Amino acid sequence: MRRNNKILLAIVITPLTAIIIYAAIVAYHISNPEIIPNAVVQERIRQEHTFASLNDVAIKIRPVTLEEIISETEDFNKLEINTNETRRTFCVDLFREAGYEPVTTESGDVLAIKQGLTSDYIAVGAHYDKIDGPTKGILDNMLGCVLISNIAEAYKSELTNFTYLFLTYSNEELGRRIGSATYSSGLSGRPVYVIEIDYVGDKNADLGGRWLSLSGGRFQKTGIKISTYPNPDPQTIHTERDNISNVDFEKAYLAYKTVISMIEGIEDSNELIPPDTVNFWRKDKPLSRN
Repeated sequence: MRRNNKILLAIVITPLTAIIIYAAIVAYHISNPEIIPNAVVQERIRQEHTFASLNDVAIKIRPVTLEEIISETEDFNKLEINTNETRRTFCVDLFREAGYEPVTTESGDVLAIKQGLTSDYIAVGAHYDKIDGPTKGILDNMLGCVLISNIAEAYKSELTNFTYLFLTYSNEELGRRIGSATYSSGLSGRPVYVIEIDYVGDKNADLGGRWLSLSGGRFQKTGIKISTYPNPDPQTIHTERDNISNVDFEKAYLAYKTVISMIEGIEDSNELIPPDTVNFWRKDKPLSRN
């Protein structure tokens, strides 16, 4: 009988002892958290925020040169009159230089269409308008328009599955969105994806991006905006600091190649996904697309 009691006692005490030991270990780690070496912390931060260099973004088509993008931006910077009307006219000239016959809609949007094998299309655009005030509006967003026209130029003679709507649109600063401009194009096919460039190349900040709202964008699958994130302090856009002296053209060229790489992925029947070349907003919750 005593032997049975000893066995029973051992059966009860053994798991209780294990639980007590485990609880003590947990309590120790809570009160004495693991000290991660600073070098490890810094390496994790570097991996999280390291951006690709221009040579890291592999694209198959031949891009326009960085020098051409710089030259066109400098041409705009030389304009003595900087109204939304002169900005629209400059966009028309950009698409003509890219080899297109652009169409200006009643809404003031400038469209250049690259016909593909199907009528379903990808919209690739940027707004051209600026706010009133002392800002030159180069980063926000004439540089984006220069990049769009050069993406259009790169694809002018390429055989593509999708049709491409390259556009520079108006009244973004008044709340209008690229989805509205996309539907004003009058194209008969479905808008499958939208890629937008808005405020890239700030030498005081890094490239960023975010999902575009499906309902607000009115496109079939998804959309991505390449932008700047986080905004620098002091702020550049909507101030007199938005001028050519604050442009980092290599960052802008990285945005240009990033968009081309996304287009090539779409043409290879891949889904449009956040690029590795930018610090993507809410990448921990990519399906939220907010």
